Amino acid sequence: MTTHAQKSTESTESTESAESTQSAAYGDSLAGIYDLLYPPSPEAGLVADFVHGLRPAPATLLELGVGTGRLAVPLAERGFRVHGVDSSAEMLRKLAENDITSTITSSVGDFAVSTVGRRFDVVLLALNTLFMLPSQEQQIAALRNIREQLADDGVAVLEMYDPMVFHGLDEPTVRVHHLAADSLVIDTVQVSRSQQTALVVHTVLGPGTVRKVPEVSRYAWPSEFALMARLAGLRITGRFSDWTRTPVTEGAQRHICVLEREA
Repeated sequence: MTTHAQKSTESTESTESAESTQSAAYGDSLAGIYDLLYPPSPEAGLVADFVHGLRPAPATLLELGVGTGRLAVPLAERGFRVHGVDSSAEMLRKLAENDITSTITSSVGDFAVSTVGRRFDVVLLALNTLFMLPSQEQQIAALRNIREQLADDGVAVLEMYDPMVFHGLDEPTVRVHHLAADSLVIDTVQVSRSQQTALVVHTVLGPGTVRKVPEVSRYAWPSEFALMARLAGLRITGRFSDWTRTPVTEGAQRHICVLEREA
């Protein structure tokens, strides 16, 4: 006989499995053009400086949602001992290609629930990756998972967009990214204010090809994020609007939060 609790557990596991599969599909779909969407920039060096100021190399660093190594590769070159986790095997294959020194270790996994099996001096979650989890409960679970993988004196660094970037949109918007002479990406953005979600559909146009990749982002307000962090056993020790430690003011389009384990 199946109990209500068992059904609830099975339903939750099924939902988490489906969402993990969707996340992997998203990463696999964009792996080939990800480095064109987010090309190397001086910001990667600023991130390395920011992290180095918190815990100097050769500190151990876990990057969740590592992608193709936009940040992981410069951090490893700086001397950090980096392990990256991503739900997409294709992303990790591109990471291995970009890591010409072969110093970065990696594993496929859902960063909201899976663990590496050891603890790190720094856990990094950049580029709004936390908001890719579609519910508040999953975001809290991810924060708990971050706490469990932090060393006692470790720090977590999370980069998130300010919700007003999307919440203030009154109607669907379109953005175009030119990737190369013969390809581009058209992003359509539609917001549900009541659900705190932004649906972004990436339409990738190439020579004779068209494909669509949907992305759902569930944003959290700064005060909400602070409460979620406390529920997960973390406390915010710093909040900045960029990687040069500019204080957050009205109109800042992103928040970079530094967190530590609660005693």
